[in-house]
Amino acid sequence: MDEIGSKEDLSGVVLVGQGGQIIYQEAFGVANQSFSIPNNLDTKFLIGSLTKQFTAILVMQQVEAGQIDLDAPLTKYLPNFRKETGDKITIRQLLTHTHGIPNAEQMDRYKPMTKEEFIKKYCEANLEFSPGTQFKYSDIVGYYLLGVILEKVTNKNFANLLKENIFEPLEMNNSGYCSQETIQHNFATGYLQKENGFLNAPYWDISQSFSAAGIYSTVGDLFKWDKALRKPELISEKGLRTVFTPYSDKIRYGFGWFINDPEINGAKRLFAGHTGGASGYRSEIMRGVNDDIVVIYYRTPTNMLRFGIQLLKL
Repeated sequence: MDEIGSKEDLSGVVLVGQGGQIIYQEAFGVANQSFSIPNNLDTKFLIGSLTKQFTAILVMQQVEAGQIDLDAPLTKYLPNFRKETGDKITIRQLLTHTHGIPNAEQMDRYKPMTKEEFIKKYCEANLEFSPGTQFKYSDIVGYYLLGVILEKVTNKNFANLLKENIFEPLEMNNSGYCSQETIQHNFATGYLQKENGFLNAPYWDISQSFSAAGIYSTVGDLFKWDKALRKPELISEKGLRTVFTPYSDKIRYGFGWFINDPEINGAKRLFAGHTGGASGYRSEIMRGVNDDIVVIYYRTPTNMLRFGIQLLKL
């Protein structure tokens, strides 16, 4: 880490856990450049698409409660969705990015949009492929729709579901759904890095992120999250196996996790991981499915150097 820090402007927080214990954690650089405020181990970052794994667990809780059927059509839960396409898409396909709905336009991220406006816009789109036949990562749309479905079947908003079903039980006290109307203490500022310096990241309306990319957290809280996923604490053992089973041999994605088997120190190891990005933020978690080891890091600005595999090799 010192070597990486000496070669570039490293600003973020890193944690490595093994055997249920933290074996390395360190904060680097500054959380706010204007006031030279340093990052610390409890600095909060937007985690971007790491949000998807939390949404997936909330879905699985409702599956086990009998409120959601993984193989039911989308239109069962969103009856106003275009029937011609929605009847072909299952909840399982939303979770695994095999649904075929086109991605959201990048420029839409910078303006507010209600859930009704979002659904109307994307429920009318033609599918890019027949559901279940291909994988195309859906950065926002698929998991956004899952959040809307969760709110409908539970009659609770997504932020409260996260708090009551995950954050409070796990004592993840530094995590939550980001509200741009609420001041968060100890929150890192997002930046973009250019050749001649840094720029403030453009405003990104959180309404576009929702259940696909709207959570903030700390490395310590994500370590609690990792430990909870190693036992039937939030969902059953069978449910956990479903979450960490790839859609197919060809499509190596479970429910909110990429599933890979890299060669580390001459041996294959099964790992589940995901990256996250928001305007000016980057994050990543990589965890052993069978080996109790995890690497978690957040970083600003957005020219993140990925080093999870390098740390695991150590």
